[in-house]
Amino acid sequence: MEMIRLLAKGVTDQEQLLNCARGKVIKKKDQLVKALDGTLQTYHHTQLQMLLEDYDHVQKQVDFLDKSITEIITEHYTQAFECLDSISGIGVKSAETIISEAGKDMSRFPTADHFTAWCGIAPGNNESAGKRKNTSIKKGNSYLRVAIVGAAWAAVRMKDSYWHALFDKLRKRMKAQKAIVAVARRLLKVVYNTLETLTIYKEKGIAHFVDLQAKTALYHNSKLRWPQNNID
Repeated sequence: MEMIRLLAKGVTDQEQLLNCARGKVIKKKDQLVKALDGTLQTYHHTQLQMLLEDYDHVQKQVDFLDKSITEIITEHYTQAFECLDSISGIGVKSAETIISEAGKDMSRFPTADHFTAWCGIAPGNNESAGKRKNTSIKKGNSYLRVAIVGAAWAAVRMKDSYWHALFDKLRKRMKAQKAIVAVARRLLKVVYNTLETLTIYKEKGIAHFVDLQAKTALYHNSKLRWPQNNID
């Protein structure tokens, strides 16, 4: 943006423009030199200035709305916001979206499954021989769905987390997009329970996931052995 603003003012000194490089772009100066090799006419400067005026105007509106949202949350939803912010993958923006779309009162949803259905990521009933034929996302609250799926992606990128381990397991039998929807569904249930009880979420890590898998395997093995044991 600093480069664009200088270009809009008619600055052509390459060194001055290159000094605006920040972060990872600093290591790509050779590519920047090529990108800055060109000629801007007077009408180009005018177009850039007009576009920057539009950008700055919109940015001021965004800043005003962000400030208003922060004030509303501070006044009415502080505890709910802090609880949501403690959940793996959920940051400020996703927490704000969840509150704005679903509120903090979960009593209008009888169960967590009703909540996920309202969001549009509840599991379907189209199964045969234990295999689900259709796992497509259904209609629901699109704003909340986008927020929770984005949060799910952030959660599975956290190494040594329960969500990372869950995603790895699901990826072995389905595509990444379907796996992330399954993770988002479970994450949304955590959101429901967190808002219902207004408690801080504590990440239990991979050890918790491994423990759950072991208990599930033990349960299924005991069911398989039960008929034989009963005969004995």
